[in-house]
Amino acid sequence: MIGTPRRLLIGLVAASALLLTACGGGGTADTAAAASDPNAILRYAFVQNVSSFDPHRSSNAWDMVNLRLVYDQLLQEDQNGDIQPMLATKYAFTDGGKVLQLTLRDDVTFHDGTKFDAAAVKANLERAKTMETSTLRGALRAIDSIDAPDATTVRLNLNSPGGNLPALFTERYGSMISPAAFGNPDLDQKPVGSGMFTMTEYVPGQVTRYTKAPTYWDPAAVKVAGVEVYVQTSSPTRLNMLRTGQIDMTYLDPSVQDQAVAAGLKVEPSQSTTIFRMTVNTAKAPFDKLEVRQAMEHAIDRQAIVDGILFGIGKPTAQLIPPGHWAYDEKVAWDGPDYNYDPAKAKALLAQAGYPDGADFEMLVPALDDHRAVSEAVVPMLEAVGLRPKSRVIEPATTPSTFFSRQEGNAYIGASAPFVDPTTQYESNLTGQFTNPWNTTSPEFTAAWNESLVGATREERLPAVHKMIEDEKDLRRQFGIYAAQPPSVWTDKVIFPEGYKPAYAPTFRGVAIAAG
Repeated sequence: MIGTPRRLLIGLVAASALLLTACGGGGTADTAAAASDPNAILRYAFVQNVSSFDPHRSSNAWDMVNLRLVYDQLLQEDQNGDIQPMLATKYAFTDGGKVLQLTLRDDVTFHDGTKFDAAAVKANLERAKTMETSTLRGALRAIDSIDAPDATTVRLNLNSPGGNLPALFTERYGSMISPAAFGNPDLDQKPVGSGMFTMTEYVPGQVTRYTKAPTYWDPAAVKVAGVEVYVQTSSPTRLNMLRTGQIDMTYLDPSVQDQAVAAGLKVEPSQSTTIFRMTVNTAKAPFDKLEVRQAMEHAIDRQAIVDGILFGIGKPTAQLIPPGHWAYDEKVAWDGPDYNYDPAKAKALLAQAGYPDGADFEMLVPALDDHRAVSEAVVPMLEAVGLRPKSRVIEPATTPSTFFSRQEGNAYIGASAPFVDPTTQYESNLTGQFTNPWNTTSPEFTAAWNESLVGATREERLPAVHKMIEDEKDLRRQFGIYAAQPPSVWTDKVIFPEGYKPAYAPTFRGVAIAAG
């Protein structure tokens, strides 16, 4: 079973001391920007490649780590999770919520010289809605038509509630491509946006290099001459890259965070909305029985995983929303009687489902350090109640096609990509979704999901959002295990702007490198 390492307390205290004395609690403040080097290259290491540099064809929200460098979005999310202006200076729901109106900047030009205006926004959203290969079509279905009455005004006419649209516009859905580049056959590898940087080299699986855009509309956001994003799946290797000066920033698995502290690096839990979750095939025995799915949740000791595998850097959760998020539902408590660690209850539920002697099943394990560690911890917990997994390690990038398309395996543990609206986390429980080929849903959940889109503010939407979260637990085709907050790590050469919080999927606006 999993123990609780005592080095956690020492490592976190040391990390806190370093942050408070060297970084002002969250990185060197922008007041030190005078000592920065405008000709420096910021080097970051991430764990995976980009699925596509065409935002409308991107199939992975993690792509935004790279896409935000070359594309601007209509809106942006600040460090507190609030939606702020970007290419759109303001937005408002009008006509009784039937129209979402955007007011645009008038001083932005795409990297190819094309003017950014309302016509460009209309062209982008129509392409994302109608292009056959668009991965974003479903999420934009509330937009019925688009009007551009003048160069700085866009009116989105809605055929259904669109309370999630402002949040979506902070991500791929609001990433603006130059309309002149729509027909470029290599747009998926050579992006044309209006962002802080232009891409100069792309070596899949190795590195992507970016150079400062010469006429960026917000010059104060660009503090370096370029950015390099390296692909490296091994956490110990990323740590060595930091130690040897090959990179300036990355994130690590919690198992090596104390080594980073000992090396004198800056360490802080990442800002994150990522949830590690268990997903099951509800069309295959034994998980075609709700009682077996419930038993599986009761078999997993979330707190032991957070303490023993994550060294305390994470938060248990039974839902797909992290504690502290505006949409978190206190009624769906990971330590409450309906979802808590209770092996005796798990065994009783298995017997009730017709499996008094337990059941065998295949569990897929994406070949990433953190996924393997968590899966290895979960196996003995499941075995203790009679659920006997046979683990099969698979290539991470193939997990969706393996599990959902070919329907291999009975279950897998995976990490969700960062989400911008709670409905994004729960949309896979609707019918007709790629990640729900078994169409496991309910009228109650579907109605609650639709209702959660009604309202122009979070406060107006929250009751329906909570009902959606609660109704989803009656489906139990997936359940949260913990909210991931892996340690972000950086060298003392990195200068953060005031209030910057290192994130699991970071942005680099205002980040600088010290001179010398």
